[in-house]
Amino acid sequence: MKHIFLNLKRFDIPKEYGGVNSIAPIGEWGSFIVSNTQEQLKKYTGEDVEFAMYFPEAHLIPAVGALCENSPVKVGCQGVYRDDTAVGGGFGAFTTNRTANAAKAIGCTTTIIGHCEERKDKAGILAEAGVTDTKAVNRLLNTVSESLLKSRRDGKRY
Repeated sequence: MKHIFLNLKRFDIPKEYGGVNSIAPIGEWGSFIVSNTQEQLKKYTGEDVEFAMYFPEAHLIPAVGALCENSPVKVGCQGVYRDDTAVGGGFGAFTTNRTANAAKAIGCTTTIIGHCEERKDKAGILAEAGVTDTKAVNRLLNTVSESLLKSRRDGKRY
C-alpha cells in the first residue's frame, strides 16, 4: 500500500498578505481542496493507496464538511497537544492547544506528531530554560503518541 500525506502548512494565506493562496477565499480554502480532489482520487482503491490531507486548524471543519460519501480522503490536523480531556476527568482549558479529542470530535482521522515547526518550538523553549538534553524534545513528543494510543485503547479510534 502507498501512503500519500499532504501537509498543507500555511498555503491558505492570500497573496496580498504575503502568502501563496490564489485558489479560493480563505474561508473556503479547505473545503475547496477536498471538493476538488476527492472525486479524482476515487479511481484508486483504499487497499492500494491512503490519502491524508493535513490542514491548519481553521480549515478542519470546512474540510471535513466537504467530504463526500466514501471519500478516499482522510482529513487530519497538523498536531495535537500532549494532554487531553477525559470522561470523568479534569477538563483543562487547553486555550491555545488542540487536544486529540477535539480533533476527533471535529472529524479528523489522522494527525502529524512532531512536525518540524513543533520540534523547533519545543527545542527553543527548552534551550531558553537551559536544557541541553537533545532527546528532551523526543520525550515530549512521545507523550503525544502515548496520549493518542491511550485514546485508541479507550475505544476512541484516532
